[in-house]
Amino acid sequence: MNAAQTPNMIKLLPDALINRIAAGEVVERPAAVLKELVENSLDAGADRIDIEVENGGKKLIRVTDNGRGMGEEDLFLCLERHATSKLAKDADLMRIATLGFRGEALPSIGSVARLTITSALAGGEGHAVTVEGGRLMGLKPAPANRGTVVEVADLFRYVPARRKFLKSDHTESAHLLEVAQCYALSRPGLSLSFKDNGREALSVEARHDFKTRVYRVLGRAAAESLRPFEFQAEESGEGREALRITGWLGGPEKALRSTANMFVYVLGRPVRDRLLNRAAADGYGRILPPGHWPTAIIFIDIDPEAVDVNVHPAKAEVRFRRPGAVFSALSLAVSRTVGQAPPPPEASGALLRPLGNPAEMDAAANLPWDTFEADASIPPRNPAEAPEPPAPHGSAEADAPPHQPWDTFEADEILQSRGPAKPDAPIQSYNPAEPHEPASPPWMVAAPLPPSHGAGEAGEVHAAPETLLPGLDETSAERAESRPAVNFEELRPLAQLYNSYILAEGSRGLYVIDQHAAHERILYNQLKEKLTQGLPGQSLLFPDSMDLPPRQALAAEKLIPHLAHIGFDLRHFGDRTFVLQSAPAILGGRDPWPPLLEM
Repeated sequence: MNAAQTPNMIKLLPDALINRIAAGEVVERPAAVLKELVENSLDAGADRIDIEVENGGKKLIRVTDNGRGMGEEDLFLCLERHATSKLAKDADLMRIATLGFRGEALPSIGSVARLTITSALAGGEGHAVTVEGGRLMGLKPAPANRGTVVEVADLFRYVPARRKFLKSDHTESAHLLEVAQCYALSRPGLSLSFKDNGREALSVEARHDFKTRVYRVLGRAAAESLRPFEFQAEESGEGREALRITGWLGGPEKALRSTANMFVYVLGRPVRDRLLNRAAADGYGRILPPGHWPTAIIFIDIDPEAVDVNVHPAKAEVRFRRPGAVFSALSLAVSRTVGQAPPPPEASGALLRPLGNPAEMDAAANLPWDTFEADASIPPRNPAEAPEPPAPHGSAEADAPPHQPWDTFEADEILQSRGPAKPDAPIQSYNPAEPHEPASPPWMVAAPLPPSHGAGEAGEVHAAPETLLPGLDETSAERAESRPAVNFEELRPLAQLYNSYILAEGSRGLYVIDQHAAHERILYNQLKEKLTQGLPGQSLLFPDSMDLPPRQALAAEKLIPHLAHIGFDLRHFGDRTFVLQSAPAILGGRDPWPPLLEM
């Protein structure tokens, strides 16, 4: 067969297959479906959105809104690829003012699930259209109020390979709730509810002020620590655009080890941007604990032509024309806010004024955040009682380290007891016959570790590479992992350096051991052994209740049996209220809620 008779190898794909390929970019999981549907509702002018999900969104996702609605012809057109009401001409691509604009979401969703859309215009007759596996099943009249109801059933039914990679119903429900929380905070005039398997997990109303909205979304601790801020950067020079940054910042004592409580909106669009998160965290400076991220709700308003929202298939990321300027402005706005003195009581509701000079800012940086009163609309923990007054600055409760991990309490005491290392401290010789000084605890003296302290036989301790040599790259870590374990019984202590390090001689040379890190590792190994049998719990003198944020409440219900194994007797009291009856005995008299909420 000659070249002229060779059959064509390149063919046009059928529309159904094209839609399923597009769905791979748009529909990653049920939460991606919910995001597209909520954005369509907001772009349609809805100020009330009700969300219902079943089985983590795999069985059903239903979004009901009171937006403009659609007529019969629009119901057909919205199912066509690249059909949208949000763009009209080429210039509109340079000034995207809506949340969605590609016109791919609905046909992509309809190609991998059963999609039903019921909609009506104001004063018009309602219609319903159904698409299943990319095939139009028909359109018929249906009773409907003004607005739109979108139902997505049996997600990924027609792409079973994709369905089996979904996580558990609980995990997918948590991602769906994250989307609902994100949009509940995106605009103050929006009423939004979220029901998971018939149970209401989140509800905010248009009448709620912002702090009450944060309380219902993120919980009491986050809401009570918020203070507002506003920053305006005017145009100054060719090619520079005006930038306005507003929002709310939480106190450093409420910081988390993740960015779960950081929400950034660019022109009303929620984005995930590590650059912006880092800018906000850098604005806190040294008052933010290392490895922690603040509670922050930030709104960035900028010229739409200065930002590209079309750089991510799910529109979750943006690109700025001048990212450095945005980073600097956000960091400056945050630093001015966290460095401000608390407003007088009569002006506590007003926006805070930046301090004038760096000396004032440095002095104010040490002021307690708990001097800001909680919003009056946030209900107290016990409705029969008034809110408890904040702990005075300098008290043990106010100065306690925030969110202290439950397995590091004893280690923290050790670190505090040793004090800062003194460079000029002499090297101390080790003599087992000499008595220890009363001021130094036993673990401060260089001594061989007993065999029971090790993780393996004969006192062997296998330390993680990052513990032995911080900052290793992956290749170095692999080399460290392949090294033989150290048998501490064979080491002969020589001296103690700066009250912090043990110098010991072994068969492979000189060993330098951080005695405090070693003790922490011993405590960790001991605790790890105890966890196999479970940790004993100690009943609280008075059971304590707390209203958890929606996501933590959802997780707590599932984790109650596992928490009981480590000593937490947590019981669901109704709605989002949980009662703690007992806590691990290892905590002693410490507040059990911070380590529990840190999990």
